[in-house]
Amino acid sequence: MEETREHQSFHAGLKAFIANEEKLLILQDAEGLWELPGGRVEKRETRKDFKEILARECTEELGKDIQYEVGPVFHSWIRQATEGKDYFILLIGFRCKYERGDIKISKEHQNFRWITEDEVNTLEFENTYKDAIKYYFQRFEK
Repeated sequence: MEETREHQSFHAGLKAFIANEEKLLILQDAEGLWELPGGRVEKRETRKDFKEILARECTEELGKDIQYEVGPVFHSWIRQATEGKDYFILLIGFRCKYERGDIKISKEHQNFRWITEDEVNTLEFENTYKDAIKYYFQRFEK
């Protein structure tokens, strides 16, 4: 008898690894945990280009004045949402290069900072973000 397999359902999120030379941009959420800019794909966006969705999310979180070049997808991972045990998010990370502009964070976050690889272990991150950021630095910033 063949075993019935259940498919996993995921929310999808897009994250920007925005680099300014050797530093990476991170945001601090309302609970004081650090994460990457970006967010979830909304239902009405299922047919939109990922870069367009990422731009919407980053504009919401970082303001309209920041300019950055969106590069290729280089990392993807799954994290369990803090809202519920059986709720998972598939995250897709884009390598981005900061160009110019001031950051004006939304009310969703309380702070931002640019970090180096040496600072990663000194900060408390939302689940899975520390590993994703370590992966970024291992892969690109040598």
